[in-house]
Amino acid sequence: MISGNIDGTGVPACMDDYLMRAMEIMKGLNTESPSGKVAVDGDDFYYTVMEVEVKPVEEIRFEMHRQYIDIHYVIEGNERIAVANGNMLKVSQPYSEEKDCALCYDGQVMSIIALQAQDFCVIYPYEAHKPGGMVNDFCKIKKAVFKIKV
Repeated sequence: MISGNIDGTGVPACMDDYLMRAMEIMKGLNTESPSGKVAVDGDDFYYTVMEVEVKPVEEIRFEMHRQYIDIHYVIEGNERIAVANGNMLKVSQPYSEEKDCALCYDGQVMSIIALQAQDFCVIYPYEAHKPGGMVNDFCKIKKAVFKIKV
């Protein structure tokens, strides 16, 4: 997991081309960006702009992917994302290849990443995560989720 800001804070020099391209796209997203899916390189690299009602992290189930890296980018608002080692969690809903997702029960240990506008979080396959967590209050945020096929 990597977290940073589009101003370059927290961005390692070893990021690959798709991750760097995602950062360039992030710089062009704003509150007026329309919701929906945008294919950058077919199914290998795409993103979805969405509005999400945040809720307490405790009410969100861990999800885990195998085929894609996720990059969660906050356009407007604040979001908490819980992250855990997926190998340490018990599966509650088996992996679906069609959805590239398994759901997991909470484990003993998790980290919380707090994101605000222009922050992003890169989540690799098998890293379980709970996106859409509220920081202080229930509200709607605008974000983009980038998917990069591994």
